[in-house]
This record gives sequence, structure tokens and C-alpha cells, in this order.
Amino acid sequence: MSQTITQWLIGSPSDLIEVSNKDRKGKPLRTVLNLQTGLIRNDPIPTDAELSTFYSTDYRIAYKGAAKPRKRQAFRNFRRAAAHIDEFADVIATAQSVLDVGAGSGEFLFLVREIGKSGVGLEPNEGYSRFCREEYGLDVQTSAIESTLFKQASFDLIRLNHVLEHLNDPIKYLTMISNWLKPGGVLYVEVPNIETYCRTKSKGGLFHYGHIFNYSPSTLRAVAALAGLKEHDPTIERSKGTTGVFFVADGSARPEAPENRAHAESIKTLLERHAFNGPEKGPGEKLLRKLQARFNEFLNTRGNKTFNDIGSQIAGQMIAGRSASGAMRSPGN
Repeated sequence: MSQTITQWLIGSPSDLIEVSNKDRKGKPLRTVLNLQTGLIRNDPIPTDAELSTFYSTDYRIAYKGAAKPRKRQAFRNFRRAAAHIDEFADVIATAQSVLDVGAGSGEFLFLVREIGKSGVGLEPNEGYSRFCREEYGLDVQTSAIESTLFKQASFDLIRLNHVLEHLNDPIKYLTMISNWLKPGGVLYVEVPNIETYCRTKSKGGLFHYGHIFNYSPSTLRAVAALAGLKEHDPTIERSKGTTGVFFVADGSARPEAPENRAHAESIKTLLERHAFNGPEKGPGEKLLRKLQARFNEFLNTRGNKTFNDIGSQIAGQMIAGRSASGAMRSPGN
């Protein structure tokens, strides 16, 4: 990584301001905003060794409160993965070989297998990767991201769903991962949107140790560009204004690291407004939506249903909903 790009990512001390000194649970965590770019990060950035320990054993318990997923969480994840596959069926239909980086509890890989794809996954957490293998029979390695894991040009589609924010050098890892794409392959990256968080999260609920970098739609695209990626033309309109974006390798020269002080000021204003007023949506409305979602999850996971039962149910609904349009292949076709 060139010094220019390093400086863009880390920020010079004169351009950094502290925006929080606690995480979402009230524990000490310094978070800074780069006034040159609008990128938000933890300070200091954790080392590779620190992250290896955290994600291999501690993360899932710290973040989810359990060493393996609950059925209601699996149901929620299956629904989200199915909605994503449905929305971007035209992109996913053309991909035969799929890599899910940060596979979690395996719901996306389960569903792409059900529609006839060949999928493998990486998951650094020992408990969750073992769950993927033992519960669903998925090909998921217990591993962090390493350049030697796969050959170049191995996959038609690579997915990083809520992974990039956990990486301490996102440009390095995006560059590495994009080398695993076949010619014409597509990389999907989705991260939490800090602009949305400012409008919906409760006071003090924005930051935590696991989210090293906090992205907006603008800063996500800037990081991707510095890794030699550009947006996938057929999905630009669908992804507009979001932090869920399909990218392809850009054969042109890597751009200069951009300044975006106007965007940084808008992010600063959002953070200050949130710190003073809290979320725009009232707590009552948020609680009602959460209770409705939990009740729906209970209805769909009660009784003797297994994780496979839940996945098969969602897969069947997904395939039935798309079969008339011919946008998705059924298993075995």
C-alpha cells in the first residue's frame, strides 16, 4: 500500500477528532473521525494478533451472547439472505462458484447450494465454522483471510457481508480478495451504514470494538476504488445510497486518494445531532418493530424444527417465488 493510501485510510493527527470514548456497552473505546475523508475508525486500530484471538474464540459470545446461533437468529439470517438472493437474482444466476468470506452460521451458503451453486466459506470463529460443517454439511474453513487460501481466478462471486468493517486494513484485504475473482467475476460488499445508524441507533449505541472502520455509502466506495474496484454497472441504481454494493475489478490505474471534506462535515453534523438528540425514530416505534419481528421468528421456529428444517422452508419459498420468472435454477437443474 502506498504512503498516500495509507495516510488516507489512517488519517493525519491534525485531521482526526474524537467522536466517542466509549463503546455501545459503555466500555472504553476511542473512535475518531477523519475530517479529510469522512472515514470513522477505532483508535488505535487493533493488530492482527489481537484480532486473531478476538475472532477465533471471543467475538460470537461478546456480540451474540452464544457460541453457536439460536434458531430465531438462523431464521432471521435465512430471511435476509433469501431477500438478497431474490433482489439480485440476475447477478447470482450467472455465478456457479461462490465464496462467502465471513460465512457466519452459513445461511447464505445453504441457500446458494439449494439453487445449484458450488459454494465454500471462510469463518474465523471456531464454533460457528464447526456449526456450518456439522449442521448443514457446508464446506467452511476455520480461517482468517490469507492470500494463500485460494488460487487466483477461482470464483464467479465473492461475498463479504458485514465483514469489511471488522478488517484492520480494508484496502489490503479487498485487493487480496479481488484476485480470487475469475475474469468478469463480481464481489459483493455490505457493511453497516453509519449514516443510518445515526438516525436509528440509541445514544451511545454506535460504536464497538469489532467495527474497526465505520462506513458511509461514500467512504465504502472510496475504499473499494483504492483497492482497484469499481461498481458493477447493472446494479448501480439498485445499490444507490446504500452500503451494500457489487464491485468488479477495475483494469484502469488506481485513483489518487481523494479528499472529501464536505462529506466529513456532514458526517460530523450527523454524529453531533445524534449525540445531542438521539435517534430520529422514537424508541416506542423501534420497540414495536422489534417485538413484531421476534414474534414472527417464534412462530416460524417453534416446536421440533431443526436448523435444516428452517433453511429448507425458506429455500422452498424462495425457489417457488422465483421459478415463474426463470431467474433462478432449482436444485439439480
